[in-house]
Amino acid sequence: MKTRNRFTKAVALALSVTMLTAGAAFAQGDGELRVRARSGEDIDTMDPAFYLGNEEFNVDLAIYSKLVSYLPDSAEVELDAAESLEISDDGTVIEFELKEGIQFHHDYGEMTAEDVKFSFERFLDEDNPSPYASDWATLEEVEVTGTYTGRIILSEPFAPLLSSTLPWSPGSIISKEAYEDRGERFALDPVGSGPYYWSDWNPNQELVLERFDDYYGEQPDFSRIVIVPVLDPQIAEFSFDAGELDATEVSLDSIARYEDDPDVTVDILAGLRYHFLGINVEEEPFDDIRVREAVRYAVNIDEILAGAYNGVPERANTMLAPSILGYWEDAPEYQQDLERARELLAEAGYPDGFSTTITTDNIPQHQQGAAIVQQQLQQVGIDAEIDLVNVLYDALSAGPAGLHYAAFSGVLDPGYWFEWFTCDQVGAWNYWQWCNEEFDSLKEEAAQITDPDERAERYIRMQEVIDEDIPVVWITNGANVYVYRTAEIDPAFLAMYAQYTYWKDLRD
Repeated sequence: MKTRNRFTKAVALALSVTMLTAGAAFAQGDGELRVRARSGEDIDTMDPAFYLGNEEFNVDLAIYSKLVSYLPDSAEVELDAAESLEISDDGTVIEFELKEGIQFHHDYGEMTAEDVKFSFERFLDEDNPSPYASDWATLEEVEVTGTYTGRIILSEPFAPLLSSTLPWSPGSIISKEAYEDRGERFALDPVGSGPYYWSDWNPNQELVLERFDDYYGEQPDFSRIVIVPVLDPQIAEFSFDAGELDATEVSLDSIARYEDDPDVTVDILAGLRYHFLGINVEEEPFDDIRVREAVRYAVNIDEILAGAYNGVPERANTMLAPSILGYWEDAPEYQQDLERARELLAEAGYPDGFSTTITTDNIPQHQQGAAIVQQQLQQVGIDAEIDLVNVLYDALSAGPAGLHYAAFSGVLDPGYWFEWFTCDQVGAWNYWQWCNEEFDSLKEEAAQITDPDERAERYIRMQEVIDEDIPVVWITNGANVYVYRTAEIDPAFLAMYAQYTYWKDLRD
């Protein structure tokens, strides 16, 4: 057995960078890779402007090209579909030239600058607003200057451009012709130009990606990837043990079992994620900050980590993970204080407590965490009923409950982590119904600052604002655990995301 702990370093890429270098080559094989979908969840949509779930981002890295892409097991970027990329001194103009001859899947022809323009500008379509529009917050237009050349014109410098916009899903280049041809079908029958193409999808059974023979780069090892959505981690582990899966995410309480297997590697990925107990600040009695503070004092984070997370990840006292620029190292570490919680409830007019609901999804850690919180709240007179739903977004965007237990994913740039707390996201991903003008203003400022230290100051203050208003109680940044057979495959991860393109087939 081999255990690997991987930690992601923060990236501070200044917009003064003018040229990126080409990347490494990878060998070709003919095997099939069978993996469990991340968190066991099936696909909702493969439209990069509207992702909802977890596995979408993994598949995105395999089927779509970008101007620049992440290196395997790294937060650094290299040229991908771009032959060259030059950034003006003031950071507001990015000139690109595409590699010639890049072909889209399913005979949709050659990629041109028109496809880049269409892919990026559609994030700002007011008639069909994307929840990820902030990833292109300062985009004015993409000017096409030739068949393969263009300019990305920004109103202001945008610090996350190279670290999380261009190499991540907002930078995915889709076929304009395919999108216009397929219409609504595109979301579940996508067309990219990456090393794999979307071959077949049977909802709740399997998704099949096939290697694209006309890919412009080095061919990946596996000729086919089969992604299986298995929500129950125990079933996924049984499938792995039986040889039906080559790799799978496993539950935290299964780590020791696999560490005892000499043929299995256990990969523990430091989480780029925040798990939390969310509070709807617009719903009585949580519109009273004393009630929200009482909830924070009623919760025992260490008990939740031990009971729901098997004691594997560290507790979080703030939003950003320690590896991310702007991490608030001096954030207060609140401890359970039941007496103080009861005092606050009495001051707010609830000496006998009240009833509420905790909404959560079918992820076991969330269910277990919500159950522990339920017991802790009972100690101060808060009777919380747990409401289990399949899709939190559908349940909470329609009308958030008083409390919810959930987790959101982050990326390597800190700006993305804060996006869901902005006023614009109320009614969408802002389940807290929390709106703070200082917070929003700081977020806009930080996105335009290229100096890492100055950006970090803004992000620390934003975390202080959240701490002061208490729309959330932080639990952990989590950990993702993958297992695979050491002699058979060698995965590459971007934090907790699978870079299937770079997975090695070690089998004869």
